[in-house]
Amino acid sequence: MPPVVEFFWFRPRLEVVAVHRGLIFYSCSLLVLCIGCARSGDERAQAAEHQQAAATSASVRPPAVAGRFYPDDPEELRELVERLIDRATPPAVPGRLIGLIVPHAGYQFGAPVAAYAYKLVAGLRFDAVVVLGPSHATTFPGALLTESSAWRTPLGDVAVDTSLSQALAKEAPALFRQSDALQASEHSIEVQLPFLQVALKQFKFVPVLLNDFSEENCRAVASALAKVLKGRRFLLVASTDMAHYPARDLCRQVDLCTLGLLERMDIVGLYAWEKEAVRKYMAREVHCTLCGLGPVVTLLMAARELGADQVTRLKYANSGDISVLTADRAVGYCAVAVSSSKESPLSQEAARGGEEQAAGGGTKMQEALPGSADNLTEEQKKTLLKLAREAIQAWVGEHRRLRPPEGDPAFSEPRAVFVTLKSRGRLRGCIGCLEAEAPLGEAVVEYAIAAAVRDPRFPPVTAQEVKGLDIHISVLSPLRPVDKPEDIVLGKHGIVVQQGFRRGVFLPEVAVEQGWDLPTTLTILCEEKAGLPGDAWKRGAQLFVFTTQSFGEEDFAGTKSQ
Repeated sequence: MPPVVEFFWFRPRLEVVAVHRGLIFYSCSLLVLCIGCARSGDERAQAAEHQQAAATSASVRPPAVAGRFYPDDPEELRELVERLIDRATPPAVPGRLIGLIVPHAGYQFGAPVAAYAYKLVAGLRFDAVVVLGPSHATTFPGALLTESSAWRTPLGDVAVDTSLSQALAKEAPALFRQSDALQASEHSIEVQLPFLQVALKQFKFVPVLLNDFSEENCRAVASALAKVLKGRRFLLVASTDMAHYPARDLCRQVDLCTLGLLERMDIVGLYAWEKEAVRKYMAREVHCTLCGLGPVVTLLMAARELGADQVTRLKYANSGDISVLTADRAVGYCAVAVSSSKESPLSQEAARGGEEQAAGGGTKMQEALPGSADNLTEEQKKTLLKLAREAIQAWVGEHRRLRPPEGDPAFSEPRAVFVTLKSRGRLRGCIGCLEAEAPLGEAVVEYAIAAAVRDPRFPPVTAQEVKGLDIHISVLSPLRPVDKPEDIVLGKHGIVVQQGFRRGVFLPEVAVEQGWDLPTTLTILCEEKAGLPGDAWKRGAQLFVFTTQSFGEEDFAGTKSQ
């Protein structure tokens, strides 16, 4: 079932509808749809020069895309953003929030996804907000800062943090330069401001525009950011859309691979996947994996220097899920949070101002709502177990793939899943995935069948065996790297070891069930699961942990009866 996304129409405007490499506008009864963007050349750069005069004369950058990418009517815009934020249900984010990755497409497409990120910061106060965006129209080295003292949207003017901007320029004078002419028509940063204005109320920000996405340039910008932000209450925002412009299903496939790399904070992998995906799928119209690759990499690098160790996927959709007009030529959108799990969420409470602090109370980090994919209810768990059993019966008995039930949004959220089968107390099959590859309902069907008939350690389950199977499902959190083995808690954490192309995994319950201590667990994981030397975990292999929502038919009386 595709994500439930609200449609809305902008107030009618009479203007020329354009089709350009990076901006696609469909006009039907004055409906304007802006689905994505691609890096373009000098045509809009010339337009940017002409728009510069107005911004410089008033020291306020005027809005460039109001009425096209988002409504230009203040009441309509505020009501829309407030409604989307109110309806968003993001999962819990561990520790202190450091950054957000959000889409910058036209609001009909990107805003329902972006709202999941901005819901996390609603009502917070930050000393500094830095918005990193890609340049679609102009080319330049280093990074651009703004000359203006404020940026204007229909909701009012947003003050630029000139002192922080000057600190960046002082930290790396050869890297940063000011220019409004080169970004006067750019939308990637501007479209974030209405969400920030509604969510944060009062704030100052620094826009940082990137055109050079090289690892060297991104690292230099990230290093400067980390130095000037250390010790402040800050928020980093990276503006990007995802794959451009494959058909809907391929778009999701490419994007889920990208999200897996993001969740591992795998910067080398992001660069490699950008090249591989474009090469592999160019004939199928994959032009990029992240049009804001530079801002995303810069945020990840800076966040790591500032203590981040966790990436949490909040929401994913693509334009093909939202409108049939783009099903054959889609763009992907994600909302992602980057946090430091080792810092107490209580440090976030100090950033929450006004009435809550005056009342003498803090606000706890938002927990995943009951009924969401990250906090399944008992009924949802029973439904998934029943789905797994019926999927195995349908496949083994009739070679028919069962369709997951529709109507529950939690089952439409992409999640990583393992399905374990036991017969008379002994393992009969266990297969799953470490990164979310499909919506939860589809993943349960896929891996229930795979555990039954594709686990190479066992012969395929027969129709006569199905009734005697005990089924267990684990829904995984995103992987989180650990600095040292001592950070692993047996019984709580699932463990992944990876070195080169070899990788092995144990679910949280394995070590406890076997009675192993931590060194024994890691040694066996390396040898038997990853095909590595037993001491690889001591010699440079990467370690990741995850948690699970684990439940089995033994937890619910009558689940096995059919």
